[in-house]
Amino acid sequence: MATRRPEQRSWAPAVLVVVLALVIAGVLVAIEAGSRRLAADTRAKEAGAEAAVTRDAQAYGAAVVAAGDPAPTDERLAAVAEGARVEVREVRRAPDLVVVVYGSAPVGTLFGAGNVTVCHRVTFHDLGAATAGSAVERLADCPPPVAWPSPS
Repeated sequence: MATRRPEQRSWAPAVLVVVLALVIAGVLVAIEAGSRRLAADTRAKEAGAEAAVTRDAQAYGAAVVAAGDPAPTDERLAAVAEGARVEVREVRRAPDLVVVVYGSAPVGTLFGAGNVTVCHRVTFHDLGAATAGSAVERLADCPPPVAWPSPS
């Protein structure tokens, strides 16, 4: 009578499956980490561009105050805006002068370049006086552009 030997299985396929699973998991973790880093870099660049537009709006407010005019015309407000790299979107004069300005700044991304566009409300007080000043507030939405009369 022949003795029967237990069948010996090879561990190679099981080890290969485990190693392959670990490699796939490692690749997925690396992709996730890279995409999170890319998203964080993009958010940081966008925040920097938004801060640049906010500085432009603040410079606009300071330039209007520095002009010393107690009642600047719409054309004068638009001319000052060009120098501050913003565009006037809306002007209200009661009770204080309030100007909504629009600005944009370039943002470089992995796949090219884009623009961040932001609107700010610039509220002026005491224009023409020694206590004149302005306050800048970021708006969630931009109003449509104002059609300015063309110079004749």
